[in-house]
Amino acid sequence: MKVVVEVYTILWMLLLTMSTGLSVAMAEERAAQAKRVKAEAVAEIENSNFNPVVIDACKSSARASGFDLSVTPCTYDQAHDVTSAEVALTYTYKIPLFGIEQTRTTEGIAR
Repeated sequence: MKVVVEVYTILWMLLLTMSTGLSVAMAEERAAQAKRVKAEAVAEIENSNFNPVVIDACKSSARASGFDLSVTPCTYDQAHDVTSAEVALTYTYKIPLFGIEQTRTTEGIAR
């Protein structure tokens, strides 16, 4: 009888460890995906020379993936010919097993 209890205890511990690892891995993958989407948006905005149509397409693409993308263009030259944009992508970092749910932001600059 003692062996049966030990075997079930080991199985429960393995199941708990595996589910914890999967939860953390899924949360980290979601964060990595957000960073990839932000990097792609920055590259597209830079390559389009800050075209408003491309910026709107990047925002709608991020929204379709479940992210919130905000682009804040700014010019910092006296002649207004040097343009950059602050790109911020907001996502939800969730590990349900531990009750962790945070809203995080990854930022970048398009030049």
